[in-house]
Amino acid sequence: MKKIIGLFILLISVLLLEPSGNLGVSALENDSTVVEKISSTDEHLVEFISHGASEYEPGTFRMTLKVGEKGQILRPQNSPLKDFRYSFEMTVRDPSIISFDEQGNWEALKVGKTEVIPNFPSGDSIQAKKFQEELAKSPLKLIVNEVKVGWEVKVVEADFFDGRPMYRFYNPNNKEHFYTGSVDERDFLIKIGWGSYEGISWLSPASGQAVYRLYNPILKDHHYTIDTHEVDILTSQYNWINEGIAWYSGGDTHVHRLFHSSLTSGSHHYTTDENEVKILQGRGWKYEGIAWYGK
Repeated sequence: MKKIIGLFILLISVLLLEPSGNLGVSALENDSTVVEKISSTDEHLVEFISHGASEYEPGTFRMTLKVGEKGQILRPQNSPLKDFRYSFEMTVRDPSIISFDEQGNWEALKVGKTEVIPNFPSGDSIQAKKFQEELAKSPLKLIVNEVKVGWEVKVVEADFFDGRPMYRFYNPNNKEHFYTGSVDERDFLIKIGWGSYEGISWLSPASGQAVYRLYNPILKDHHYTIDTHEVDILTSQYNWINEGIAWYSGGDTHVHRLFHSSLTSGSHHYTTDENEVKILQGRGWKYEGIAWYGK
């Protein structure tokens, strides 16, 4: 009789300890955790446990910047928040030194040091509402185990370089990034609303190896190259028009070239940002090497 009672108690204990679902955990490099809970009805609830708003992709921000530098701080590429654009609410003690907008775009304004405190947007601000809209559109439940962090950011003088700013535009209608060193052309494109002006991409020297600009009236696309053989092939066989020397190559900054075979217009992209290169490669762009140099 005692044996039967003992077996009955053991059976009840096993039933009580039996888990009601499976639990899968994968840790991110930044120690955040994605937890997937699977209920008995096969409904999935994906929880992202973040250890604070200070998590960001290396290369999208630095603690020492130079006057005039611009960029956009982004969430880590291995984070479920990687495509969120309103997740950084930055408190800057001295906003005359560095500025941030609601999408994490930053600009180093003048020499100095200041504290920058990253947070997730909260309250009734417009940015907080946009962040909540991003969360609502995702299958994500954000859980924050906040570790408050304050960064000391230093802005130093930019290196002297007697160069001409190269201006960058993006037109979402034909997917083209357009580059020009002409202030008049820049101002005209802004005036007529030709896409969006994205600022200065690099500085070009007054002399050096020529970079040629070509235009295809069929594709309505521009192309840039230092390769005179490429110029000859494109103009003689593929309906491209040589618009002449656009600027010159020189300096120690790499201007990278990428290609996307699925795009008719805007199939080539040029950038000095190595993090942008890495992100675009993950989105189907093929890296073609260094196109030319700037500063």
